[in-house]
Amino acid sequence: MNIIPDKSQYGKLRLWGQFGFAIGSTLVGISLNRASEMAFKSAFVIHAAITFPTLLCMRSFRDDNDDGKDAPTTREGRVGADFRQGLRFLLRSPDALIFFGLVFVLGVSSGIIENFAYVRMREVGGVGKDMGISRLISSAAGVPMFWFSGELANAMGVDRILVLSLVSYAVRFFIYASMKRPMAGLPAEALRGITFGAFWSSATIYAHRISPPGMSATFLSLLNAMYGGIGQSFGAVIGGKLQSWYGTVNTFMYAGIGDLIFIALMIVYLALRDTSFHAPKQIDMSIDMERDKKGLEHAGKS
Repeated sequence: MNIIPDKSQYGKLRLWGQFGFAIGSTLVGISLNRASEMAFKSAFVIHAAITFPTLLCMRSFRDDNDDGKDAPTTREGRVGADFRQGLRFLLRSPDALIFFGLVFVLGVSSGIIENFAYVRMREVGGVGKDMGISRLISSAAGVPMFWFSGELANAMGVDRILVLSLVSYAVRFFIYASMKRPMAGLPAEALRGITFGAFWSSATIYAHRISPPGMSATFLSLLNAMYGGIGQSFGAVIGGKLQSWYGTVNTFMYAGIGDLIFIALMIVYLALRDTSFHAPKQIDMSIDMERDKKGLEHAGKS
């Protein structure tokens, strides 16, 4: 993020990953349609092969944009950018807590869908080709949303985008629960692409903007942890338990109802609060800086 002069343009870079995902998932889906052992092995070998050029590209990145977000910290005033300090700063900002809480709920919803949507597709007769087409539709729908995500976040606010993303997950749960044939899930896949493009770009920009100086990497790591680490893992575990107890259809129905409850709570919160996500500000760390300064002065006197 630091090497992007205009952070709101992050989505226009991220969409190329969406293109690659669309091509890769479609080709793999078609190849796995044969369900042979060689097809599965080839998919993993190709994944390992394309990892190396990706690593070389990442090593070429240099931070030429010195905006102070990840500047080195010193004992004279700045606080080290570690995870515990990041959490301490986070607890001071109600909007940031709501933001990461919503990201966690979205991660849980994603964990359930990503692990069991294609189980449901198999239940209604889906094969590898159907899954590849579904991923293609999902990725293609996300491309324009990544392109316009910066303008969308400025117009709507990140909070509303997150709530709309949660609405999308609820609708997708009900579509998967009610579908009778594999291609009936395509509207849900299109919804996934549209909302994920707007959600992920907006969330990344927001997390970077609110991070205190020297802690942008910490906050972006926390974003990934709340969504892809803790959230999706928790969703996979919950989804697995529900699926074994009640079946795939009821799992999606219960998850959709759960999302609707969170949506109602968020609508009430957004209606009552008097702050805005439209112009996010860095979390204030002046209190800790003053405390550290007094601590150093006291240590020097003693």
